[in-house]
Amino acid sequence: MRLGDSDAAPGESSECVVPPADEARSPYALAQDGLAELVEAAVQAQRVEAMNAAMRVDLIFLTVSYALRSEEAFVAPSLSPQRRRELARRAVTAELATALHLPERTMEHQIDEAWALSTVLPATLGAMRDGLISSRHAGVIVDETADLDNEPALRARLDERLAVVAASTTAATLRRSARALREELQVESIAERHRAARAERRVELEPARDGLAWLHALLPAADALLIKDRLDRVARAAVDTGAHSDARVADQLRADAARDLLLHGRLPNESEFAAAVATARPTVHVTVPALTLIGVSAEPGQLDGYGPIDDDTARRICARAQSFIRLLTDPVSGTVLDVDRTSYRPPADLKRWLQVRDGTCRFPGCNRRAIRCETDHTIGWEDGGCTAFDNMANLCPMHHHLKHETSWSVRHLTDGVLEWRSPAGRTHVTHPGRRIPGGADSTGPPGRETGARRAIAESPPAGSKMPEFDEAPPF
Repeated sequence: MRLGDSDAAPGESSECVVPPADEARSPYALAQDGLAELVEAAVQAQRVEAMNAAMRVDLIFLTVSYALRSEEAFVAPSLSPQRRRELARRAVTAELATALHLPERTMEHQIDEAWALSTVLPATLGAMRDGLISSRHAGVIVDETADLDNEPALRARLDERLAVVAASTTAATLRRSARALREELQVESIAERHRAARAERRVELEPARDGLAWLHALLPAADALLIKDRLDRVARAAVDTGAHSDARVADQLRADAARDLLLHGRLPNESEFAAAVATARPTVHVTVPALTLIGVSAEPGQLDGYGPIDDDTARRICARAQSFIRLLTDPVSGTVLDVDRTSYRPPADLKRWLQVRDGTCRFPGCNRRAIRCETDHTIGWEDGGCTAFDNMANLCPMHHHLKHETSWSVRHLTDGVLEWRSPAGRTHVTHPGRRIPGGADSTGPPGRETGARRAIAESPPAGSKMPEFDEAPPF
């Protein structure tokens, strides 16, 4: 019925029936709204959980502080002051452990963590109280600042900056960020600390259940990563060639290969891993500033999958270890310059450069190493996207499929930053593992907008709301 038309008899009122707002919207938009509400509810539940965790920290700290202030009520007065304090802490640890049904070792760890948060990490504890970071994030910050008693100013700066970083990243990514930030802020050179830490290398045996045991080896990071990469390649080779005699998974194959290598030293020809070990060549990326390589600078190198390494180790790797891919960075901008590409498949040098830039899969929260990922065009090749560093990123197979086969979407911003949009309409920003300075994309051919540069020009401004998929989802 048109507005103004009426079939009503004279003297009778007529009304225009307006359909409910929800009926005017598409099923896709309604589904998006419903999902958004449920995801937001989960986020709020996590905030409440974090706030409760902060309350637990406060209560543990208050309980232990009270026991220490009142130590004369719980410990024999004949003991020395130091001994009284020690026993008062042990007593309250046992008190809490039995009341909360926790092992005393676990309770000791929680007390140490609560003490650090309450006394020297106010920004981290404040973020927990506000529900911005979880207890796991807080634990990472405690661990990464635990040995800085003699450097309170450094610990305070790390506390403030890591509390901000933790609010928008996973705990695993936060640990890598904390390690890199410590190297950036620490006065003592990484070479001096590496020499001191190297003296602690060792192998330890940890009994496990059901007749098994853990064998831990504390080694220089470069050696450990090469060993792990070799075991990965041996496991894949054994699967590809069908050499293994059963359906063991990759973890089991890596463990069996490590066992055979360590037990026998040199594998006999009849070993199922002999052929794979003979052909597997481990590879790890190391990025070294040019001035560091020639000995002019002591700036750390970057070991892919680990983080900063001292300049001496970086130079030694570049000079002697042929199994490392050596990439030099510009001494001023810190980036490897590259030019636009005109073919679909990225050449080897561009693929390596992207692996070093990204470090890991670029989906929010994914920490799979870039070397194990697939190179993806942010704007599809068939849609006019170029094979260029500003239109490509590394995605693990699972998240590569997620991007192309679901309503997850992504756009490539400047400096290698990716902005993801979820099916519920939430936005997530991921940053490359290596800093890409602004203006680096000026190395593309002059007068031509390529890759993500064209996408940025055609996309809504960064602060604007992304359009809803009212008609059909974007996949």
